[in-house]
Amino acid sequence: MLGWLGAAAAPILIHLWMRHTHRDTRWAAMEFLREAIKRNARRLKLQQWLLLAVRTLLLLLLALAAAKPYLSGWNILTGGPQVHRILVLDGSMSMQYTAGDQSVFERAKRLAAETLDEGRPGDVYSLVVLSDPPQTIVAGPVADARRVSAQLASLEPTYGSGTLADTLTTVDTLVSEATAAQRDLAAHEVLLFTDLTAGTWRGATAGTATAEQVEKLGERAKLTVVDVGAVDPANVAVSDLRIAGTLATTVEPLLVECDITNHGPAAASDVVVQLIVGGTSVDEQTVSLPAGGHTTLSFDARFSQPGWQAVAVRTTGDNLAADDEAWLAVDVRQRVRALLVEGQPGAARYLRHALEPGGGTSPIEATVVPEGALVDTPLDDFEAIFLCNVARLTQSESELLNRYTERGGTLVFFLGDRVLPEAYNEVLARADRPQPPRTSPLLYTGDAPQMNLIQNTNNPTADEATDRLLPATIGPLKSSGTSGINPLDYQHPIAAAFRGSERAGLLSTPVSRYFELVPDEDAEVALALPTGDPLLVTAAHGRGMVAVVATSATLDTVDAATSQPWTMLPAWPSFLPIVRELVAYGIGESRGHNARTVGELLDGTLPASWPENMIRVTRPDDRTDSVPVERTSGGAKWDYNSSDRPGVYTVAAEQGEKTLAEVAVNVPVSESDLTRIDATMLPSAFTVHTATTDLGDVSGELVTDTTLHRTLLYAVLALLLIEPIMAWAFAGRAA
Repeated sequence: MLGWLGAAAAPILIHLWMRHTHRDTRWAAMEFLREAIKRNARRLKLQQWLLLAVRTLLLLLLALAAAKPYLSGWNILTGGPQVHRILVLDGSMSMQYTAGDQSVFERAKRLAAETLDEGRPGDVYSLVVLSDPPQTIVAGPVADARRVSAQLASLEPTYGSGTLADTLTTVDTLVSEATAAQRDLAAHEVLLFTDLTAGTWRGATAGTATAEQVEKLGERAKLTVVDVGAVDPANVAVSDLRIAGTLATTVEPLLVECDITNHGPAAASDVVVQLIVGGTSVDEQTVSLPAGGHTTLSFDARFSQPGWQAVAVRTTGDNLAADDEAWLAVDVRQRVRALLVEGQPGAARYLRHALEPGGGTSPIEATVVPEGALVDTPLDDFEAIFLCNVARLTQSESELLNRYTERGGTLVFFLGDRVLPEAYNEVLARADRPQPPRTSPLLYTGDAPQMNLIQNTNNPTADEATDRLLPATIGPLKSSGTSGINPLDYQHPIAAAFRGSERAGLLSTPVSRYFELVPDEDAEVALALPTGDPLLVTAAHGRGMVAVVATSATLDTVDAATSQPWTMLPAWPSFLPIVRELVAYGIGESRGHNARTVGELLDGTLPASWPENMIRVTRPDDRTDSVPVERTSGGAKWDYNSSDRPGVYTVAAEQGEKTLAEVAVNVPVSESDLTRIDATMLPSAFTVHTATTDLGDVSGELVTDTTLHRTLLYAVLALLLIEPIMAWAFAGRAA
């Protein structure tokens, strides 16, 4: 292209050539004219030189402008030294908010693209998405702005949250790498295009650790925040969806609760909330919410077929569609099967009646076996196992139960007069765990009374706790002369079922004899006695749940001194809901009823006999991924780390159509709150530009210098207009 600079000499060469191609022929008339021309020679020569200069300059400028790609690398036409510009786009879910005819994220992309267009050709670029974790799209530094622009155009917002601190760390790394790779860089500029929602930016306010991180980065680079967020955004979201403590079977409806929140500054009227089962809307309710209001709705979900079912709640669409729906994946059973192991005949009689009060119409099917049959029973056929007054367990029985709960089973111990605490602690706890001392107070928070729990200073290690099956160490037998059960402010899900139902008899249940329980650090006390001692302790174990009840499940267990039953609980109205909630809580914990959040790891276990090395995961967008199966000492497991979209993920065998599990994934609740942070609270290292309305006024401000080649082209255009006017004017005057 630079060769075309020679074209600028063409007018001069033509002028010189024409001076030597004529022959003198004397003619009287011409002599007269010649004398007249001599009188105007100076003026004509000046006009010719002016035209020659204009034509030469026009060709010269045109050649320089056309040679832009070649001169950029030399900083001849770039208007200054080379700058590394890092474009950071907020990719959190809140950026999907639609304002006008485009989303906030599209607005950010458009403004970033305009920034690229306005940049100097000699500058270099990097491209990062603020997400969790942050994504480096173009590490750079890259001089090809068209490549960066193509990557920018392909970006989509995520359905997750954004971590500003991690993103700033990524940017700092890019600055260091660019400095090491190109030592001639004059400066670094970081442009963050964001909606400034508090969920992402609250941690960056003055005085925080992130603010200190910003100030340090500001010493190395110019930091600019481009606010593209909507003004006073309105949003109604499904903030939670949950199973309300009942069993998912085809026998009776499943109670589902959802929370609806209005995050907007104005009231939301006539919001339609639909219950969707298996992709079909089966029920709906209409609510109105004040500004910042919140309400809880209840639905009955009915299932006609067993198997995994997707349950969703959906609201009337608004400007942020991503949080208008929430999902649950429910493992529906024809009936829940429970195995009742009796330590003596009749030990599970009351428990069976509580679990299966209606016979075949009950959602639970109970099977009773003696304790000697435990080893020969296929435990995986049952969702829950109850051990009722079993004296002791052998090592092989303990290993069977341990594997059962590791794979997701629910195990409940009801103690009794045949139970040998030392044998339980030796086999089910740990042989090296010290026996509990007799008294040591431990205070619980809230309005709960002081509980005489035992603080064991020799707690097991994390590995030891994993091997232990009991959630508590069994202490000595104790007596209580006061009736009643303390629900501990109904904090535990099992106790929560009794909130508002004081007449169910929980508060008046007589318990006179019980074993002292010393809960592990990771265990939860669901119910307690008036003495402060725990009555019901639960803990997660593997993918399952283990619970221990300090007293008996039958009236046949009597105090030898008084000939009175240990407790009247089996005959009390509170017994049936307690054992039903135990099963429901255990199954809910192990069957995945609790949904995950976008970005979380999805995992599960498989039986040791699983024959395939791969499984299939079908995503909500219908994409199918193959996932390897990892063999473990107790079986097999799988995990999937690409849960980047909300909805239901279906896990199936690699060969065939058998569904192994379904996992629901929902958006983070924090992203629904579109409250914007006050820009004045940000660290002083940030320069804030607002682009909530007009993009055109902002894009030019974001680039430090402008390019020279556009000026050259404008000059060429001006000369093209001036040259014919000059030629016409000079010719007219000469005439």
